[in-house]
Amino acid sequence: MLDRIRSSFTRSAMGVALVIWTFGFALVDIISFVLGRTSLWSIFILSLPALLLGIVQTQALDSLRRSLLDRPVIARVVAMIVAIAAATGLQTLFDVYWTRWVSLTFMPQWQEWALPITPQRLFSVGSIYLWTFGLALALMWAARLAGAVEKNAARAATAEAAAAKAVAAALRLQLNPHFLFNTLNSISCLVTLDRKQEAEHMIDRLSDFLRASLNSDPMEDVPLEQEIEMIEAYLDIECARFGERLTIDIVLGPDLRAAHVPNFILQPLVENAIKHGVSALKGEASVTIAAKREGDELVLTVENSSPDAADPVAESSRPRTSTGIGLANSRQRLENRYGPRGSLETASLPGGYRAVIRVPFQ
Repeated sequence: MLDRIRSSFTRSAMGVALVIWTFGFALVDIISFVLGRTSLWSIFILSLPALLLGIVQTQALDSLRRSLLDRPVIARVVAMIVAIAAATGLQTLFDVYWTRWVSLTFMPQWQEWALPITPQRLFSVGSIYLWTFGLALALMWAARLAGAVEKNAARAATAEAAAAKAVAAALRLQLNPHFLFNTLNSISCLVTLDRKQEAEHMIDRLSDFLRASLNSDPMEDVPLEQEIEMIEAYLDIECARFGERLTIDIVLGPDLRAAHVPNFILQPLVENAIKHGVSALKGEASVTIAAKREGDELVLTVENSSPDAADPVAESSRPRTSTGIGLANSRQRLENRYGPRGSLETASLPGGYRAVIRVPFQ
C-alpha cells in the first residue's frame, strides 16, 4: 500500500515538483549552514513562500506545455522559452526581495549578504532557478511518459490475456458439428423406435456435456477426475449410438484424480478416436483412456483399436475425411498453456491409433 502511494506520488506532476523544489531549498539551506551564514533550517523555513511560488509556477509551466501539444514545434519551443524565462525572472526577483525583507524584519545577521542586490547575485540566483525549472519540467515529462508506458503495457497485457482467453475458448469450443448432428439423429431414431427412456438418458447426457463445455472457463485448469467425468458424459452418448460395438476402458489411478489439466483437453482426442476408429468401421472397436505419472510429468493417453482396422481391405475402404483440426487445436492449447513443457504426440498402431499428451504434473 505504501509503495503504491509512494509510486503514485513520485509519478505525479505535483509530486515531482514538490520533491525537486524541496530538495533544492534544503540543499541551499545546508550550504548556507556550512558557510556559516545561517543556522540549520532557518533559510528553508523562512523561504517557504519562495518554495511554494516555485512549485506553483512549475505546475503552471507544465500545464502550458501540455496545452501546446497540438501546436507546431517551433511555436511550442518559443512559447516555453519565453514562459520559463518569465518564471525564472519572477522567481529570482521574489527570492531576492523576500530575503531582503526577511533580513530587515527578522534576521539582521543576514543583512551583510541579503541587502546588496547586484547583477552578479541576480545572475547566480537566476541560474539556480532556471536550472531548477528545467530539471523539474524534464522530470515531470519523464514521469508522465513512464506513466503512459505503464498504462500502455497494462492495456497490452490485458488485451493479450483477453486474446489468449478468446483463443483458448475458440480452440476448446470447436466441437465437430457431426457429433451434434449424429447425436440428435440417434435421439430421433430412439424416439421413433419408442425407446423413450434411452432417448431421455441420451438427452440428459448431451445436456450435461454441452453445459460443461459452455460454462467452464477456458483459461482454468480442472482436476483430472472432473475432466474424465465430462469425457464419460460424451462417451455415454456415443455408446448409445454404437451399442455393443463400442467398448470403453478408462484407467485412472486414485492418486491422479486431483491432478490438474486444461479443461476439455481430452475431448478432441476422444472424438477423433470415435470418428476414425469406431464410426468409420463396421465391426467392434474399443477406446482406452489412461493416465499415469512419469517423474514430474502427467501422461494422458487416448487409444482406439479394432480388428477391422488391421484388415487391409477394410483399411483401404475407410473414408479419409480428417483435416487434423482437432489435433492442431489441442497442440496449440498445450503450447499456449505450457510452452515447450506441453506436448501432443500421435502414432498409428496395428489396428488402431494412439494420442499421448504430456503436461507438467500439478
